[in-house]
Parts: sequence; structure tokens; C-alpha cells
Amino acid sequence: MPSVFGDPGHAPLPDGRRLHYVSQGFSQGEGRPVVVLESGLGASRVEWGLVMPLVAERTRVVAYDRAGLGRSTPDRHRRDLERMVEDLGHLLDHLGEERYVLAGHSLGGPILRAYAAANPGRVAGLVLIDQAVEDLPFYYWRSVRALSLAVQTVTIGLAGLGVKIVPKEVRRILALFPKEMRREALAEMTRASELRATRAEYAALPEGFARLRASEITLPPVPVTVISGALAPSKLERRFRPELVAAHRRLAEAQPMGRHVLAERSGHMVPQDEPGLVAEEILRLLS
Repeated sequence: MPSVFGDPGHAPLPDGRRLHYVSQGFSQGEGRPVVVLESGLGASRVEWGLVMPLVAERTRVVAYDRAGLGRSTPDRHRRDLERMVEDLGHLLDHLGEERYVLAGHSLGGPILRAYAAANPGRVAGLVLIDQAVEDLPFYYWRSVRALSLAVQTVTIGLAGLGVKIVPKEVRRILALFPKEMRREALAEMTRASELRATRAEYAALPEGFARLRASEITLPPVPVTVISGALAPSKLERRFRPELVAAHRRLAEAQPMGRHVLAERSGHMVPQDEPGLVAEEILRLLS
């Protein structure tokens, strides 16, 4: 099935599942690495619709749907961090490049960091975009998690009955996309199967983050850019945004080729609010 987000393909996995991906641009045979994009929690390739064309001007860029999201096969396995890292590795094997520049938003950041630590020779650079930080206490609050999981369960049930709920922030983000991208995105993100995949990722989050925090992973000695959103539109964000930005800065400063960038016009959704900045930082690593 064609996609307005790029040329489609499927990466087969050992258990019979398939990961759907889209690509734009091309490698020019000058040693320029392919860029692979890792989305945030419950997000598919759709998240990168405004970034991909800008990166594709210089090299091939790939965005994919994690299991159960977009057009990828659902996964019966628990969707913990390790499972997501494993799936990413199979995708990169399928794409067939020796090394990649990897860029990830939100949950995509920890996924890429875990992969890079375990496979340092395959990573040419990292761009972590307002990445989730496993030390942040918010991810472990039981009351917040219980409420969120309950809301997700109700939303899944309503979607199964044909009632499509699109949160206000999602509507704001989609309004930034061209009409044809909006149409394709809405057709997928309001399905019960998509919402179940999102809930599965969220349910396994604390244990995966706890293991990541305990492992004290070491990133390879490659360029690492950490982008932080500067704005905090909600009360919860205003509480944790300074701590999140400080953690991003510490991570960048701990890397031999680390760089911290503040996205002045963005909150958490930097790839949609400032796609030019994200693309610029990705392309900086290519040069």
C-alpha cells in the first residue's frame, strides 16, 4: 500500500512479524550514512512527516512503525524496552547498511541509547529529541499510571465501537501537516489496534526504564546531540521541564562529542513544531 510519507517497505522479523517502514532520499555513495528515525511512545512514522523531506535532500532517511502501530504487525510479546531495541536491530539488519545516524524523539531516545550501547560499531551519530529520561520520577508514579491506563482502556473500548477520540494536542499537531498526511495519519491513529499497541508500550515503561537506569549504559564515542523543548504549556510540564532539560544537558556534557540544543519555540513535540531545527541537527552529523 502506498504512503504519502515515503516509499514503503517491510522488514521481516524472525517470529513472522513485519515492520513497515517508509524511506525518502538516496545514498550518494560518498560514505554518507543512512538516517533512521525512532518515534515516541505510541507514535508511528507519521511523527516524522515534516522532518523527512528536509533530511532526504542530503541522504536516505527511514522512519518505521513499531509493532502494532501504523502498518506493522502486532506483537504478542510484552512491549518492553528490550523488545523494542531487538526489533530495531532487525530493521537495521534488513536495511543492510554498516552504520547509521539514529534520531529519536521522546521514548525513541532511550530505545536508541540502549541500542547504541549494545551495538557501538553500527552507530555513526545520535540525535536525541526531547528524549524521555529514565531518572525522572514522573514515569514511576503509580497513581498517574493507573489513571492513564484506565483512560487508555476506555478509549480503546470506544474506538472498537466506532467512536474516534482525537486529543486536543494531537489535533494541534495534525493541523501542521499537509491534508493528505493528515488523512493517512487519522485513519491509523484512531483504530483500536493502534491504541492497544500504545497501551502495551506504556504498560511496560517503568520496568524497562528501571533496568536502563540500573545498567548505567555507556554510549559509543560518536557525536551525540540532545535537543530540549524550551516551552512548558501544561502545569505538569512546568513542574518537570527544568529537571528534564537539566538531565538532557548533563547527558550531552558527559559525551566527548556532545552538544545540547534548546528548541526555543517548542514544548515536547519538537519534530512537529520545529522540524527545520531537527533536520538541521541531523544533517550537522552527516557533515
